[in-house]
Amino acid sequence: MNQTNAGAESHGWLGEEFLTWLWFRWETDGGEFTLPGGRIVGVALDDFLTFAAPTDDETEQTLRRGLPTRTAEARTALRQGRRLRKARLLVAEGERQWAATLDGPTLSLGGVKLPEDAEECESDTDRTADRAANWLALHEIVQGLYRLFLKERLRADYKSTGAEAQASWMAR
Repeated sequence: MNQTNAGAESHGWLGEEFLTWLWFRWETDGGEFTLPGGRIVGVALDDFLTFAAPTDDETEQTLRRGLPTRTAEARTALRQGRRLRKARLLVAEGERQWAATLDGPTLSLGGVKLPEDAEECESDTDRTADRAANWLALHEIVQGLYRLFLKERLRADYKSTGAEAQASWMAR
C-alpha cells in the first residue's frame, strides 16, 4: 500500500468531513473564506456529489446534474449521517475561477478546469507557465481551506459549537 492510500485508510474520514463542512459553510455562510495572507476565496458545490457508505456492506450514493445539494436524496443522506466522499467544487479568487472534483479521503483533485489563460500569454511557454501557476494556486487554496477546517475541527469546544451547528444543519 502506498503512502497516499495508507493515509486515506486511516484518516480519509477527515477529508469526508472536510467536504461536508465546505457544503455546510457554503449554505450557512455563503462559502466565502479568508485564507492566510488575506486571500479571499469563494467555494460552492456544483453538479456532482458522492456520499460515503456508512459501512462496507452498503453502497455509495452518487448524485449528478443540476443542483444535487438541493435534492431530497442529498438531505436524506445527511440526516443518515453520511459524509461526502467526492464533490465537484467551484472555486473563485478575484477574477480566476476553477472547477474540480475533490476526493475526500485522499484530498486529490480530478477533472480540473483551470481559469482562462491570461491575455498576456503570447507563447506556448507563457501558457504553460500560466497554467502551472493556476494549478499551484488551486492546490494552495485547497490546502488553506483544509487548514481552516482542521483549526476549527480540533478546537477543544468543537463539539458544543461547530459540531452542534453542523448537526442541526444536517438534520433539517
